[in-house]
Order: sequence, then structure tokens, then C-alpha cells
Amino acid sequence: MKKPVFPETDPVTGESLADLAARIGLPAEYLAAAAPVACRIAQSCPERLQEIAEDFHRTEPIHALADELGAERDLTMLAVGLLLGLRAHALYRDRGMDDEVYYASMRELTVWSKTCMRERGHVGFYEWNWFINFLDASIVRLGRLEFHEVPFRRGAIWTKAGVTVKGGDKVINIHIPEDGPLDPDAVTDALRRAYRYFGRSGSAVFVCDSWLLWRGNYDFLPQTSRIRAFMDRFDIIFSEDVKNSHDLWRVFGHRDSYDPASLPRDTGLRRTMADHLAKTGGVMGSGYGVFLFDGERIIP
Repeated sequence: MKKPVFPETDPVTGESLADLAARIGLPAEYLAAAAPVACRIAQSCPERLQEIAEDFHRTEPIHALADELGAERDLTMLAVGLLLGLRAHALYRDRGMDDEVYYASMRELTVWSKTCMRERGHVGFYEWNWFINFLDASIVRLGRLEFHEVPFRRGAIWTKAGVTVKGGDKVINIHIPEDGPLDPDAVTDALRRAYRYFGRSGSAVFVCDSWLLWRGNYDFLPQTSRIRAFMDRFDIIFSEDVKNSHDLWRVFGHRDSYDPASLPRDTGLRRTMADHLAKTGGVMGSGYGVFLFDGERIIP
């Protein structure tokens, strides 16, 4: 039998799957379920792992590998994610990124494996096309938020404090992982980290495109809402109302129906949004916002 390269240790970093799982907060029972599949891949078909690593934008090879192993597809995807997550550590180090950024970024495995359990009722992972952005560090997590550089919204022009940004200009985009509250201090800390990480000086343009910036949120969220506090940072330059929005699952989970009368109301956000949906006939939406940040504070 071939000696496993993974998951015993990564030959470059000396880290094991257990080390990685502990650092990213992956529940022990998830690791216990995924590790045997990872061992089988590492021991019996490491070349298949290499093929996936060389073309990791496709999920079909992972599904095919799962079928050949007789393993559940989502569980195999979690095992592959952990194995390639180990390899990614060397890439982060080669690019001069500190370990804190690497481990925070790999937490996407934990976030979405918990989503898999909540949505599908089993240990696994299925958001592969999102996670690959963290495998190649094209998106990184810095504290509470995730960031990458993108072109400003096509056709848009925005001016503030002597700074004008137009469609195609490079800006810093924000993503909000769903593994904790949007504490205002944590958000500001993340912005400061991103400002330094992307080497900005002067006024840096940040943007976000999310249901969290839908202007309709102001109609039902209380003034004390952390989502409102997050919205208040932005000039929301685009907002769209959508009936039966695909983003409803982010609040209520994937459901066959989003009829307001059948929605769960076990949290404050769910209760207030369900009531609002009942009043509006199921209308939710998304928004696109922008602000200037000088490294310490948002420029008014």
C-alpha cells in the first residue's frame, strides 16, 4: 500500500488534517466522518486528487471519485476540500500571507459544512464553486469579513469627497460569511485589515452586493439591528425588489415554499422578515453599496 501523503501530514507545512480541522473549528464529528474518505483518497488514488487540484473548477471529477469509492458525494467533497485545503497552506505562505489569513479563509469549509448539515441533514460540503476562491486565495477572509478586488459596477458612476469611481475601476468587494453577528467593531476591524492587505493609501473604495443592502430592509428591521448598522456604512446606489427572491434561503433555509404563513419564526430576523413578506406579497431584494475608507474610518 502506498504511504499516504495526505492526511497524515502535508509534506510542505507538516500539518495534519486534524490540525487543520482544529484551527478552523470543524466539528469533531465532521472530521471523524470525512477522515476515512480522505485516507482512502490519499492512499489509493493520490493521482486523482492531483487531477482535481489541477482543474479544481469542476465538480464532476469529485462526484466521479465519490461514486468509484462508493462514498456519499457531499462527504467526499468535504474530504477533498480538507486535503486541498492542506495544500493551500503552502500557497498562502508563498504569497507572504500570514497563517491567520490562511486559517480564517479555510473556515469556509466549516461554514458551509454546517450549512450542509442544516440543509441536507448529513455531514458534507457542496459549495465547491465558491470554496475554490479560497483555495487559490483569490478571496481571503480578514477578521469578520471576506474580500477581493473586483471592477466597479458596469455603467455606474459614484463621487464622494473628491473621489470618483466608475464602471470597471478596481475596488475592494466585501462578502459576509454567515458564522456570526455583524458586530460593528468587528466589521471596522476587518475593513482596516483589508485596507492594509490590499496596500491602499488615501481613500479606498469598498463595495458590497448583497441582500443585506436591500433598501427594503429599512422598512422592517429595528433601529438597533446590526444589519441596519452595516447598511448605514454604505451609499446604496442600486436596490432591486424581487418577488420570491433566491436569497430567501439565506434567512429561512432551502424550502419548497416561501409562503409567509409557513415560514419559521424562531428568531427575531425571521419573524420580522416573514411579517414583511406577508405584507408585500413575498417581495425581498438586494442592493449594491459603496463607501470610502481612509484606513481608520469611513469618509462621510
